[in-house]
Amino acid sequence: MSSSTESKSNAHFRVVDLSANPNIPQLASMLQEVSSTKDPSAMLGQFGPWVAKRAPRDGFASLSRRGLEEGCYKFTRVLTENSGNPDSSTPPHNPWNTWDAIETHRGGLIWELIRTPEPKLINHADLTKDPILAKVLGPRAKDYRAIAAIPAYENGEAINWSLSFQCDPEWTDLEAFETGFLDLNMMGTATRNLVSRKKVEELNAELQDQFEQMGRIQRALIPASNPTLDGYTLATSYKPSQFAGGDFYDYFQFPDGKLGVMIADVAGHGAAAATVMAMLGAYIRTYAEQQVLAKNYSDPVGAAKYLNNHLFESSLPNIFVTAFISILDPATGSIHWTRCGHNPPRIRGVDGSLRSLVNPGSFPLGITPDLPEVSLSSTLAPGETLVMYTDGITEAARPADNEAGFEMFGEDRLDLALSECSGQPQCVIDSINRAVVEFSGSNHAKDDQTIVVVRHNHPDDEANDQKSDSL
Repeated sequence: MSSSTESKSNAHFRVVDLSANPNIPQLASMLQEVSSTKDPSAMLGQFGPWVAKRAPRDGFASLSRRGLEEGCYKFTRVLTENSGNPDSSTPPHNPWNTWDAIETHRGGLIWELIRTPEPKLINHADLTKDPILAKVLGPRAKDYRAIAAIPAYENGEAINWSLSFQCDPEWTDLEAFETGFLDLNMMGTATRNLVSRKKVEELNAELQDQFEQMGRIQRALIPASNPTLDGYTLATSYKPSQFAGGDFYDYFQFPDGKLGVMIADVAGHGAAAATVMAMLGAYIRTYAEQQVLAKNYSDPVGAAKYLNNHLFESSLPNIFVTAFISILDPATGSIHWTRCGHNPPRIRGVDGSLRSLVNPGSFPLGITPDLPEVSLSSTLAPGETLVMYTDGITEAARPADNEAGFEMFGEDRLDLALSECSGQPQCVIDSINRAVVEFSGSNHAKDDQTIVVVRHNHPDDEANDQKSDSL
């Protein structure tokens, strides 16, 4: 629980009345509005009047050389008495929406002003003699006698320019020139930042949509329901992270009654992991079909080697998969299994004791062309529960005051959660998920968290369930 304190300052001070300068509250208001603007054109409409006020002009034009040949430019905005008030707060249109339709000009007096990146000021100009300016400025061309050409730098280059027209042929207000030079470049920088921010937001929205699509595809690749198996109860929990991940599990019911159970975790996140996860699902289903045809239903090592060969031959960089592959014989409760770099599953005994399926263990899939042939058999006796999980469970983390800066959930807390439940599959899942959320303080996983539980039912299970229902 957080706490707060309030103290009273004994410091002596006097508040200065800033309203004595009307520009300060006006500037504060303008900057506040600009800070909440997302549209570049709207921002120019808010910023422009302030610039015009600090550096008055009789006419104004902006132009750009972006993406054009040497000597070429386009006017992006022109303001004269006949086309609009330079002090207008009306947001200008966005010229980049109609860039291709804007007329391209070449040469003339404008090119002489903008061919080098330095700002320039010319007086006693007769703009009617320049065919381009005479056309762009119309009747006002004869009135404008001075031009302040101010570059807006972008990566050190003068790509965009602002032209302030003055009727005074002897206009040399260098203080206003300096102010306009600074303000226009600040406005240009703010505009570029806003454009970049808008592009980033659009890209993030697009990426988010792609991640959501990958998530839907992933969920479609895992079983929609658990198989029904006489004498056994199965339950699963799949909590995908906010990113596309690579957790995978699947069941295979063979004609002789055996059940194949696999859980796997592709290293990493994102599109690569999601793609490998989809490949993995296709490979294991193909292998299972081949085993049915061959009438060979007890070969987890063969399945691991088949997957390993295909993943290794795919030559995907920095991709590997941990997996636990098992074949359950429901008639006897025997489990034939192999563990390929995956987290050791647990078997919860009737008395609540736990044992880990640690050995044998081989390399994760996809690392080496020759996967060791290691497997073992265990027995799931009546009342015992097999718990498989991915490292999103044990590696769930929270901040901690240690050298690493974080603390992981770990296997000890996993075992504690298993010891505090009844051993029934849904109770196992609820206990683990609740413990992880309480530990991490969040219900949003940074990595996929998958749990697969298989219980060999005990004759007392039904009686205990009925007793629980009556309480």
